[in-house]
Amino acid sequence: MPYLKERDCVYSCAYSPDGTSLAVGLLGGRINIYDTSMWTMTCTFQGHRKCINSIAYSPTGHQLLSGSDDNTVQLWDCETGSCVFVLEGHTNEVCTVAFSPSGKQVASAGKDKTVRLWDVQNGANLFILAGNTACISISYSPDGRTIVSLGEDKMIRFIDTQTGQPGAVWESQSGDMKSVAYSSVGMEIAVGHGNGDLLLYNTATGKPTRNWKAHGKAVLGVSFSPNSQWVATCSYDGTVKVWITTTGSVLSVFTGHGSSVFQVAFSPNGMQLASCSFDKTIRLWDVSSLVTGMDVEGGSDPLTSVLFSPDGQVLFCGSNSGAVRQFSAVSGETGLTIVSAGMPIRCLAISADGLRIASADTDYRVVTVWDIGTGQVDVVLRGHTKQVNSIAFSADSRWIATGSNDETVRLWDACSGILDRVLEGHAWTVTCLAFSPNSHRILSGSLDGTIRAWDLDSRGCRVVVDAEDSTECWIISTSPNGLKIASKIFMSRCVEVWDMENGHYKQTLEHDKFAQCFAFSSCGQWIGVGLNYSVWLWNFASEKTAERREGRGEWKCLVRIRDLFELVKSIAWKPDTLGFSIGGANGSLQVWRLVETSTSSSDEWSAELIWSTGNPALAASDAAFTNAVGLSSANRQLLTQRVKGAAT
Repeated sequence: MPYLKERDCVYSCAYSPDGTSLAVGLLGGRINIYDTSMWTMTCTFQGHRKCINSIAYSPTGHQLLSGSDDNTVQLWDCETGSCVFVLEGHTNEVCTVAFSPSGKQVASAGKDKTVRLWDVQNGANLFILAGNTACISISYSPDGRTIVSLGEDKMIRFIDTQTGQPGAVWESQSGDMKSVAYSSVGMEIAVGHGNGDLLLYNTATGKPTRNWKAHGKAVLGVSFSPNSQWVATCSYDGTVKVWITTTGSVLSVFTGHGSSVFQVAFSPNGMQLASCSFDKTIRLWDVSSLVTGMDVEGGSDPLTSVLFSPDGQVLFCGSNSGAVRQFSAVSGETGLTIVSAGMPIRCLAISADGLRIASADTDYRVVTVWDIGTGQVDVVLRGHTKQVNSIAFSADSRWIATGSNDETVRLWDACSGILDRVLEGHAWTVTCLAFSPNSHRILSGSLDGTIRAWDLDSRGCRVVVDAEDSTECWIISTSPNGLKIASKIFMSRCVEVWDMENGHYKQTLEHDKFAQCFAFSSCGQWIGVGLNYSVWLWNFASEKTAERREGRGEWKCLVRIRDLFELVKSIAWKPDTLGFSIGGANGSLQVWRLVETSTSSSDEWSAELIWSTGNPALAASDAAFTNAVGLSSANRQLLTQRVKGAAT
């Protein structure tokens, strides 16, 4: 879906009941109205002097209600854009407003510790309910008889809208509260909390029916889908998530905002979701695919690691849900899913014979080895006293090496799972591992600033790289011939290439963003580096000279894939080819290949997208699109926004 760009931070949004318009409230006090068929702005309501914290359409769509930091509530005529009433009385910022289902009454609440009910016909103040603390969010029940309000005193209060009398009072079960919404049938309310929790309460009993950790930071907005099967949340963490109401399972994670997301709203038909943010954008998410089941399996679960099978035919993806999914590397078709204990997969490794895969979860000290054919557990490796960060199979599939926060490297018999030896020497967390191509050595990188080589035959150890400034080593990758090492330090824009034999520094590959991941190609002539939202591809000795054969020359960045829709979390090369995969934090997976576009002495290369799944972006930048046909108006606008010089 296209995004809408404003000149000001966007604090509130709401769809009209017929879905033809989207209203957004801005920091400076303006309200802009967009036509949802073309996503063009049709008019602007001006009258507030400060930030619009909350907006709501009347049930008929003829009126719009807004609450502002200027202490006022204003009622607007949507046909003329004129203000019908300025509802005055609040003595501090108005945090939240709502229209009753009948359209005859509106409610507002704010930092002056009051909830106020107003008559739409004449603008009269019907009831004032004073509390002890600021009221930050309200919602009408579907029958309009009750309002639920959240206070900064961590109390949930109910108000009879006919009499203005206070009703039940519940205490929050999870601390500070930020947002509330009634389900469409009124049997539940959803409450978003400051600690990232989302709780669903039974309105008859006042008891929580379900609760889960929805975000890493405060849940600023909640919204039920029209049929209440889903609930959407948004947060300070910049993400929007859709949850299955009955189970609390995440259905989809939408990322793309660059800052806090304040509100989220479903379209009346439930097919779209709008979110507004401090980053001055309104992002529009197509959730129709969630209804049909299209692309859910591949697109909603953030990926933590990707790797190819040794024959290059299958792509394995570890995810935040604890699932390891298989995809055809050629077509993207899904295969068997291996489900672990439910914690995010921290690392994966596959045996050289392609028969087994090993995984480690973020909260466990064990490594599980699975039979790829059946998806059943083969062996479990237990012995580390702290979290396991890295796993590696030897090239002969005989050994498994693991590195941990307990500062050790452990070597296991891959068939029996029996611990063979504990390799001690690092003075801090072991972050990364790699076997030499002949399976006789293990390389390990650590936060102690060293890369060590462990000889499995002599049981000796030598320090290959020792950073003088005790720089923390987070990732290493070895070239297929075992002659080069690439390493990355924490929060660095650089990848350093070293000589494996003598530990001499060779070259620094500099980037414009922090390097998240990298890997050597199977031919050893390319290094792919995943940055925040881009991938840089470096080629060794790109000029065809004798230097290539002698191992000399330099690394040059020949291809840059920029403006990918999501943070790049992992990259893996397809064996014996120039194909590679990219795993994103939003669950997207892409398979690309390098194509040589010039046969002259000066090499020119480009990257070609083969297939993708769960990727909400139409293209990365610098791609060329011509003769695009069959696009909806929304997709035409999206193509124009994303691709320079696109011809539609």
